[in-house]
Amino acid sequence: MGENEERGSVRPFPLSDIYEGRPGNSGAARRIVLCHLESLTCLPALNLLFGVFGAQIGLVVSSRRFGEGHGGFFNQLVQTVRRSGIRMTFWLGFDLISAQVVSALARWQASIGQGQPALATLPALARRHGARLIETGDINAPETVEVIRAFAPDAVVVMNFDQILHPPVVEVPRIGVVNIHPSLLPSLRGPCPVFWALAERRAVSGVTLHLIENARIDAGAILHQIEMPLDRRSSVAEVNTQLFLAGAGALEGTLERLSMNAYRGRPQDPSAGQYRGFPSRAEMATAHAQGVQLCGLWHVVRLIAATLGIGRATFHRLS
Repeated sequence: MGENEERGSVRPFPLSDIYEGRPGNSGAARRIVLCHLESLTCLPALNLLFGVFGAQIGLVVSSRRFGEGHGGFFNQLVQTVRRSGIRMTFWLGFDLISAQVVSALARWQASIGQGQPALATLPALARRHGARLIETGDINAPETVEVIRAFAPDAVVVMNFDQILHPPVVEVPRIGVVNIHPSLLPSLRGPCPVFWALAERRAVSGVTLHLIENARIDAGAILHQIEMPLDRRSSVAEVNTQLFLAGAGALEGTLERLSMNAYRGRPQDPSAGQYRGFPSRAEMATAHAQGVQLCGLWHVVRLIAATLGIGRATFHRLS
């Protein structure tokens, strides 16, 4: 383990702790851009980020890549089914679409005066903290880069984002671009590392906070890592939630070190680790036969219930 890396443990994390005594507690005032793809499983981590950094997140770039410029929704759906099969396609679609559905329901609840739910959606968090929310199918488009540049951010934070940042974006923030990636880099670069960790029967996984320095995927200098033992009874969705929560919790200290120019990370060895893309249909079938679950019903129900203000829920966070 490196100087600024630590071995984590799992403990219960009440969602009420996100806001009780936390908003605005981040030590230094910074201008932060958050790049995010709305996801049901990332909602606890998203709420934690806004709870810690408050009004410092002044601009949110949300990914929308279902337009004709990206082949259209139907064509993407067909391609995903052909590549990874029905199970993966259904789960990816459900994770994204359910986040937008509960967001619409949450707006309706707010309009009739219902109280604040345990988990807020991305649009609600942006409104609550005064952040501008924009949607883009191409973060590297000149108009999007200009919006980010005009905001003059100290840092860009990337969490669960499905677009590759190119130098015109990477070079904008004063401190740097930090990505929260749910694996122990350089192992398992790519879009679904938790699936591969479970499919390969790994005993340990974790989360890495690393710099994005160019257009190479998940290859920048490692700033912070937290390990987590893998329970094969856990679903991909449950582990994702835990790891993104851990990464969100470690972001404050990581940005503090970067702000002080005290630590620029440990470079990754380009020859180490591996990039793993989306699984093929055959790989999905093998993983399913080995008992790998993409999502657990109870975990999804708790997330949706917390977003709609139905009772309280407790998730697990690494510390």
